[in-house]
Amino acid sequence: MRDPAHADLLEHARLGLLYEGGDFSFTDWTQAPSLAGIRCVRTGFRGVRLDHTALVGAMFVQCDLSGAVFAGADLRDVQFIECTLTAARFDGAQLSGTVFLQCALAQAGLAAAQLTDTTFMKCDLSQARLPGARIDGTALMECNLSGIDLSGVTATRLIATKADLTDAILTGLTCDTVLLAEADLSGLDLTSLALARVNMMGSNLAGSNLAGVDLSGSFMKACGLAGADLSGITAPQAHFAQSDLTGARLVEARLGGANFMSARLGQADFTGADLEMAVMTGASAPAARFVGANLAHATLAGARLEGADFSGATFKRTDLHRANTLGALNFGATGDTLETDPERAVAELYNPQQVRRAIPEQ
Repeated sequence: MRDPAHADLLEHARLGLLYEGGDFSFTDWTQAPSLAGIRCVRTGFRGVRLDHTALVGAMFVQCDLSGAVFAGADLRDVQFIECTLTAARFDGAQLSGTVFLQCALAQAGLAAAQLTDTTFMKCDLSQARLPGARIDGTALMECNLSGIDLSGVTATRLIATKADLTDAILTGLTCDTVLLAEADLSGLDLTSLALARVNMMGSNLAGSNLAGVDLSGSFMKACGLAGADLSGITAPQAHFAQSDLTGARLVEARLGGANFMSARLGQADFTGADLEMAVMTGASAPAARFVGANLAHATLAGARLEGADFSGATFKRTDLHRANTLGALNFGATGDTLETDPERAVAELYNPQQVRRAIPEQ
């Protein structure tokens, strides 16, 4: 640490000056007085040791940090811009307000790291390892997440857009108040996840296994869930409007107050499900099974229910206004329903423009 190059870099850090060029690969900075606020451009740091080093407010632009070790480092407000961080290690590091912009982080290690208000924008995180990490207020924007390991991660206020997680390791992932818009989770076993209050609008979960998962209050609008297994899920107040649940299994699901407006529910199985106060207005559910389901105060107005099976179902002022129940079965069903209200139907069908065209001009 006594050669002129090292001393010069430390002096630049102390004065807040920009350091450009140079190569410090495979050097050890763990005993450096302070590297806080350092600003480096096109500098080589391959395999550098920065364990438990304070780098608060530092900036690295187009630097090669592949294989660098940041284990336990303080990386608050650090910026990595167009840097190579392949196989870099951030295990146990503190990343708060940290920014990674267009960085290569393939095979990076972030086990047990603390990520708060951290941003990854257009980064390659393929095969990155984050087991046991705690993520809060972090954004993964248009990143490559192929093969990423998120096992045991606790994530709150996480935003991930257009994430392909089809080969990710998600065992034990716990999410709360997370946005996973347009994510691809098709065909995955997600039974070990907790997904309460998650926004997965427009995501593909076709054929996935979500049996028993907590989806309380989650927003699943316009999702692909065809053939998915949602048996036994806990999803009160969840939002499935405009989603495709064709052939999905929702046996014994807890769906009180859930929203299925305009959803595709053909041949979906709601056997034994709790659908009290659920909303299925305008849903298409031909040949769906509601055997033994609780439909008290549920709204199925305008729904297509041709050939649906309501055997043993419980009704209580269940709204079937203008629903198509042709060929529906209700053997052993109990309770009362609200059938089509003629005056309401006329009002809903009334189109003043068509009436105006029908009246001949004087």
